[in-house]
Amino acid sequence: LRAALDATRDAPLADYRRLDTMLHLTLAELAGSPSLAAQYAAVRATVNDLLDCIPLLVKNLEHSQAQHGAMVEAVLDGDADGAREVMREHCEGTAALLRGFLI
Repeated sequence: LRAALDATRDAPLADYRRLDTMLHLTLAELAGSPSLAAQYAAVRATVNDLLDCIPLLVKNLEHSQAQHGAMVEAVLDGDADGAREVMREHCEGTAALLRGFLI
């Protein structure tokens, strides 16, 4: 999990979306639910199509990376409530970003 997080931190912009997807998929797989991981992969494919229409802005990536770090730490610490809250905020932020650029 830390390796997936580190890969996103060091990623060139051209590789960021793919490595971000892998980080999220790793988190979904660690939940231990094959159906969750499969559903995540399907939804993420659609979300990536939308995100590809939006420029990668350093400020947004820095905020996202801070959330990723907090999420990974919560998971590794066994803090399910903390991980859930960070993921909720992260998903809400992504939804707001998409609405702002695409609507």
